[in-house]
Amino acid sequence: MEKPTPRINSNLREKYVDQTVRICGKVISFSGDTAVIQASDGGQVLVKLNGENQWGTKFIEVIGRVEKDFSVMEFKSCNLGENFDLDLANKVVEYGQKCPELFD
Repeated sequence: MEKPTPRINSNLREKYVDQTVRICGKVISFSGDTAVIQASDGGQVLVKLNGENQWGTKFIEVIGRVEKDFSVMEFKSCNLGENFDLDLANKVVEYGQKCPELFD
């Protein structure tokens, strides 16, 4: 069985370099082939876009690989709407780190 993709925040990127992760956040800006999101813990994350994104809402989730520079290379993304509780999402991230068996 395939292992679940860990949910992370900006502070956990260092732990997951070269691994596939999920990170949600609020879209801050776009510039060419990159975007900046405010992750669930409030930190900013540079996302390298795959060119196929359909980001159409204020909040998104990105599935991608954490690069050596701690940016996230987007594989896939999902719109989360205009109202999304980042504090609650961050609690899910924290519980996922403390009790990963809950998410297996």
